[in-house]
Amino acid sequence: MNILTVDNNTYNLNAVPNEVDDLQYCVLDCTNPKALDYFYIPLIFLESFNAPAVILDIGGQTIEMPMDWSIMIGEKEMGVCEMLPLTSLNDRGFEAFVYNPFSGYTHDFKEVKIVNVFQEVKWFFPKLKHGHLLVTPIENKNVPKSVLFVKEANKIPDPVDLSDVF
Repeated sequence: MNILTVDNNTYNLNAVPNEVDDLQYCVLDCTNPKALDYFYIPLIFLESFNAPAVILDIGGQTIEMPMDWSIMIGEKEMGVCEMLPLTSLNDRGFEAFVYNPFSGYTHDFKEVKIVNVFQEVKWFFPKLKHGHLLVTPIENKNVPKSVLFVKEANKIPDPVDLSDVF
């Protein structure tokens, strides 16, 4: 599992040392639907749990996520996004919203599909507040393209207007 750091780098949470100095991760804060914004939250607590996993192909990049999470998808022409449970993808041609908060206004939509499923995987995730979307890099490089995921989408506005995300 990867997070986007303040330095605009990908950080792998599966390799976290016992002590980390001032590590912060990026979230899209949707607690106020009229003022969506990206924030960096200090990584103080990691949740650890076992859950089934899906391997996703997002525009040629693969990423592993818990099966019970949701992803932000959308349509470029309409300019709106919404949260979709990963279990609902099923090769239906959905496109993930791909963006890097550091790169300005450049965003894209990449086809997302399930490649594989695993029954039991050990996960390490930052503790997310209700209404926070985790910005998850899909590339392991500087200024990585990222996708938005959330475990509980009940506090996320539906739909999300792209003009509110930039």
